[in-house]
Amino acid sequence: MSSGQAIAEGGGVLGSSALAAEASAAVGQHRFLVGFLGSFFAVLAVVLAFNIIVDPFALAGTGIVPTAVEPDRSIKLDLLEHLKRGPQILILGDSRGRQAEPSFLHRLTGHTAFNAAVTGGSAPEAYVFVRFAADRFPHQKRRYIWFTDIGLASGDVQPQLAQDPRARRYVRGPSFGLGDVKTYLSTEATKASVRVFEKCVLAACHTRIHYNPDGSLTKQSLHYLPEHAKSLSRAVRARLALVRAHRETLAQARHDLADPRRFSYLERMLGFMNKRGEVPVIVLNPIYPSVLAAQEKDGFPARRATLEKIAQLHKRFRFVLVDCENIRTWGGTTDDWSNASHVNRANMRRELRYIVAHSHGVLR
Repeated sequence: MSSGQAIAEGGGVLGSSALAAEASAAVGQHRFLVGFLGSFFAVLAVVLAFNIIVDPFALAGTGIVPTAVEPDRSIKLDLLEHLKRGPQILILGDSRGRQAEPSFLHRLTGHTAFNAAVTGGSAPEAYVFVRFAADRFPHQKRRYIWFTDIGLASGDVQPQLAQDPRARRYVRGPSFGLGDVKTYLSTEATKASVRVFEKCVLAACHTRIHYNPDGSLTKQSLHYLPEHAKSLSRAVRARLALVRAHRETLAQARHDLADPRRFSYLERMLGFMNKRGEVPVIVLNPIYPSVLAAQEKDGFPARRATLEKIAQLHKRFRFVLVDCENIRTWGGTTDDWSNASHVNRANMRRELRYIVAHSHGVLR
């Protein structure tokens, strides 16, 4: 064998070894990638399963442990269901309306009342409570106070409402979907699940927010509400910064209210009330004076668009509008606030006096 042949043969052997090494490395990289992706998706699956089981935001409806969001919709349906006599006045709305005391309203009007206002409540919640009360206590007419904000209503049915079988008789809510999967893969959801797991699985969890049989908050609960700010001045400054950072035009404000689905439950509710010979009182919630001044400085297009929508609704439905946005109209103070958007109980009593006095007799 010549030296050239030896070199050639040797080179061939070396070339084959290099190819084999490259192939082996490629296989190793492939296995690593497959293993990494498998582990990654396995972790995601575990996180998703954990968050669905704990269900901190009440999106999946598992109901195994208490949620991280306040379940006041079901709590107040329970309370309303257990009343022996139907309330003559039904208080509706969001967390701002929770400060209204049925006992104080009884002193003003002589009528019994029930507070059905809930955290983040809007037209779907109000519609459910109106229908549920009518079915629970048939042949009884009642009066209504609905606390709402600029923008007036939302047509979105919250999962916490849709998952209650009593509410499903009146509203159709979304099922658990891809958007909820994304939510339950988030760090925020996982942190909430861990908090719930630690407090309600590893220990006995107790809520600090409780309600009286008439749906009102107990006195002890007022200090633990989510809207109870440690510093009112800081809360107002933060609200002002938000207002200045999110200015809108009248065209934008009108566009926000243009979707008919937004008012579908509000229109159903008003139609149902009017058909029964009932005329509700719609209250525009108070706005902190400096925040209101900042919005009015820019023309407050959202308010103008809302009042235009109210005028349209007034052509089809009977209701009384009581505008409480400016606290000077009803003698409110700048101190009696829980935060920049929630009055406390003292201001609410002043507001209720004004509402009853300017409701054109429908609450008497």
